[in-house]
Amino acid sequence: MARIRHLAILTENVEKLVKFYTTAFGMKVVEGVGTATYLSDGHINLAIIPIGPELKVEGKTLKPGIYHFGFEVENIGSLRSACKELNAATEIQKRPPNREAEYRVHDPDGNPIDLSQHGWPI
Repeated sequence: MARIRHLAILTENVEKLVKFYTTAFGMKVVEGVGTATYLSDGHINLAIIPIGPELKVEGKTLKPGIYHFGFEVENIGSLRSACKELNAATEIQKRPPNREAEYRVHDPDGNPIDLSQHGWPI
């Protein structure tokens, strides 16, 4: 069974959000890759992503706020036919190497979902 692995928030002020989530909710900064600062409660991680670099990669339509969520899955290959049959807006696509998740698909409404076969560092 898949499980929610992370939520990602785009922001113009990473430090402000990191301070908010670490102070208000006791989240801890954990190791990660790329430009994001990763926080964890020990179960689910929160990726606080600076919007500037993402605009260059993903396009100018991005806005601050919830960006995507991710699942840890047992097998990417077994999801391909299910996503297609259930009318995912895109096929499962490989992500760039500087990302925490290896793949991405968009649900039928177009919401981005990261997919990873490895656990998150905590």
